[in-house]
Amino acid sequence: MTLELDADVLVVGGGPAATWAALKAAEDGASVVLADKGYCGTSGATASGGTGVWYVPPEPRAREQAMASREGLGGHLADRRWMARVLDETYDRVNELAEVARYPFPVGPDGEPLRNGLQGPEYMRRQRIRVRRAGVRILDHSPVTELLTTDDGVVAGAAGYQRQADRAFRVRAGAVVLATGGCAFLSKALGCNVNTGDGALFAAEVGAELSGMEFSNAYGIAPEHTSVTKTAFYNYATFYRADGSVLDGAGSQRGRSVIARTLLASEKVFCKLDRADEAARRAMRLAQPNFFLTFDRLGVDPFTQPFAVTLLAEGTVRGTGGIRIVDDGCATTVPGLYAAGDAASRELICGGFTGGGSHNAAWAMSSGSWSGRAAARFARALGPSAA
Repeated sequence: MTLELDADVLVVGGGPAATWAALKAAEDGASVVLADKGYCGTSGATASGGTGVWYVPPEPRAREQAMASREGLGGHLADRRWMARVLDETYDRVNELAEVARYPFPVGPDGEPLRNGLQGPEYMRRQRIRVRRAGVRILDHSPVTELLTTDDGVVAGAAGYQRQADRAFRVRAGAVVLATGGCAFLSKALGCNVNTGDGALFAAEVGAELSGMEFSNAYGIAPEHTSVTKTAFYNYATFYRADGSVLDGAGSQRGRSVIARTLLASEKVFCKLDRADEAARRAMRLAQPNFFLTFDRLGVDPFTQPFAVTLLAEGTVRGTGGIRIVDDGCATTVPGLYAAGDAASRELICGGFTGGGSHNAAWAMSSGSWSGRAAARFARALGPSAA
């Protein structure tokens, strides 16, 4: 027997972008259903690990430096207006996490909270709690299989299958937010094996446009035989060949292709995080302790001892491409359909280059919040019988 539900807004996904979309749609007065193919709060790239956040205080000089820092890497394709919007929204949402969700941000040596990083499990545990308290109905283990549309092409819900209940479900909704994550299926990067790119498929099936897919073959650096790709930490690294000589041109941002070519030539690549001073080392351990778990278990000091690294494909989780958005509310080219997080293209703030956290985490918070509010407004404009 099919489970039939009606809602103002249906959110597809269960990670940061999806939970922010559901929260903000509910806060806007919409009835919301969230359908996750896994268990909301534990599935996906963020819940498995940790992430940096593009959190910059509203000081003109700091904001200018933050925007300028990645423009060249992205081919100067990013839009400053969108960058500023994301910085504003992220600042508010991270502070909301601290003040409303009581997220336990670590404290630096100066006694100030360090709000530029999040531990995924704790972050998403609190997000799930908040979503439920907001009155959102969560459908766990309920993969969507297709979007529903009206005769004139407006997206009006989705159908899927509840694996544990062994039944089909159908949600009729005034608007749908696709926040299903990127595509890095079976990549072996932490949390990415289950990211199949299903949201991009659903969008394409109803005629939505994709954008930036030429920037989506992204790889992250990881210690050999591990799944943790904290590429930002490798800004402090020196890379070496197996004979101990420095691998010229290798680097985290601009030199990853050098590492790739060396690995493809069946040579090993080693590195040490030897460019980090004592303050940076302490900050790194505070910000992302999971990065150091493997080293601590093996008795390896990554700051002084070389360790082998590899590259893991992270597709559109780390790459910028995805569903094209056409307005400030993250609408797609199909009426009634919105996109957020890794499912949506990040070109507007990253151009052709991004990373695994920082901008991505900020984009998830921001686009999730904007799409949830916009979807609620769209559904409300259709009238009470929209679903």
